[in-house]
Amino acid sequence: RGPLLPPSPTLRALVTAGACTMLLAGVNGASLYAVVDAGLGRAPSWAGVLYAVQGAGSVATGLAAGTLMRRLGERGFAAGGCALFGLGVAVRALPGDAPVLAGSLLIGAGLPCVLIAALTAVQRETPADRLGVTAGRVHTLLYAPNAVALVAGAGLVAVTDHRVLLALTGAAALGCAAVPARGRGVRSGEAEEVPRR
Repeated sequence: RGPLLPPSPTLRALVTAGACTMLLAGVNGASLYAVVDAGLGRAPSWAGVLYAVQGAGSVATGLAAGTLMRRLGERGFAAGGCALFGLGVAVRALPGDAPVLAGSLLIGAGLPCVLIAALTAVQRETPADRLGVTAGRVHTLLYAPNAVALVAGAGLVAVTDHRVLLALTGAAALGCAAVPARGRGVRSGEAEEVPRR
C-alpha cells in the first residue's frame, strides 16, 4: 500500500499546512452568517456580497499564482497565503462593513495559495506511477477537514461569540503559516529526490 504521502519534506509540509488551513476555513465559513447578522446587522443576502468579494480575491491570486510561486517558492507562497487568510479571518471580527469586506478579500486571496502550492508539489514531486494514488490521497487530506469543520463550526458558533471564534481561528491560521515557512530553501522547480519504488 505504501506510505500515505511520498517521503518529500516539501510535500508533507504543504499538505499539513493545507489541511490545517482548510480545517480553519470550515470554522470561518460556519461563522459567516453570524458575522452578517450579529456583526453587521444585515440581511442574510449580504453574505452574497461577502462571497463575491472573497471570489474576487481568489481570482486575483489565481492570475498571479505562477509569478508569485516562482519568486517565493512553493513554501513561501503557501506561508504567505496562510498568513493572508489568517489576517482576513481575524479582521472579520472587527465591527463595520469595511473591515468585514477587507477580511473577505484577504481570505479569498490567501486561501487558494496553500492549495495551489500543495497540488503543484504533488504534480512535480510524485513519480508518474504513483501520481494518481497520491493525488487522490492529497485531495482527501486537504478537503475532508473542511467538511468536518463546517459541522463543528456550526456548533461552536451557537455557543461562542463569533468575534472570539474568528480571532482564535485567525491566530491559528497565522500559526499554520509557520509549517511551510520552515525550510524555504526549496523553490518551485527545484525538485527534491523522491525515492521510486
